[in-house]
Amino acid sequence: MTGLPYDGRSRRVPDWTSDVSPDKFEDLLVETVVTAAMASIKKPFVIPDHYTQAQARLYHGTSLKYFSFFAWRFPSWLLEVASRCPYQDVRRELIEDCVDEEVGDEDAGGRCHVDVLYEEAEACGISREEIATTAPSPLIQTCVLALDDLARTLSWEASFAAIAGLEITNSKPAVELRAKLATPEQLANAQAAIASSLPERLGIAGENLLFNALHAYKDQFHGGGELELLVKYATDPHTQNEMLWAARTGVETFGLMLSEIDRLALETVEG
Repeated sequence: MTGLPYDGRSRRVPDWTSDVSPDKFEDLLVETVVTAAMASIKKPFVIPDHYTQAQARLYHGTSLKYFSFFAWRFPSWLLEVASRCPYQDVRRELIEDCVDEEVGDEDAGGRCHVDVLYEEAEACGISREEIATTAPSPLIQTCVLALDDLARTLSWEASFAAIAGLEITNSKPAVELRAKLATPEQLANAQAAIASSLPERLGIAGENLLFNALHAYKDQFHGGGELELLVKYATDPHTQNEMLWAARTGVETFGLMLSEIDRLALETVEG
């Protein structure tokens, strides 16, 4: 009897025992996160057309201020999954993602994503001190704690699906599926959002407004790598079902949080 590879570097992937093929499961997982996102994430951080530049800056800065509760916890969820996963390739992917989020991202000039958020909020007139002293609303706190539980209390595979699903929504397969499923109204809204210049709406130079664009860009790579790994280790029916449930729940929780952030930003501007 050979010894177990305790360091995880040569640990064998479990045998595939599910009747659902890897390709079919990938399709199911992408469909799960995309349909959940389309149902629960309407128009995050879309500035109302009638806002002046000052109002637009207040709306956007306030959105970032409340989104910070998610942004600074996200790397901890990545590390929580990595700490429980016995496979080095998964840990490597999660840690590389975490480095971008909290250490430094070459595509952000060496700044981490949390700092990019703070700097963009500051450009909109929301100081770091204000962000640090603002309490989350009860609903935002509930969503953050729910995501925290998903990262800590499920199997590592399901926890991985719950957290990675948030980035998989921007992966190439997800973007392609979303385009196929979108209604004419949804396509029009997406085109309007693309056509709307955030620097012009806010009166702020584009180099100071990197947060959303940076995440959409980086999620294509992290989300794609995470999708490949999730499929690799979804080898049995129980794991597949748990992954699908966790991914859907994570995206729906995230969408609920974004709706609350939008409500708070609108309330701040309009009283």
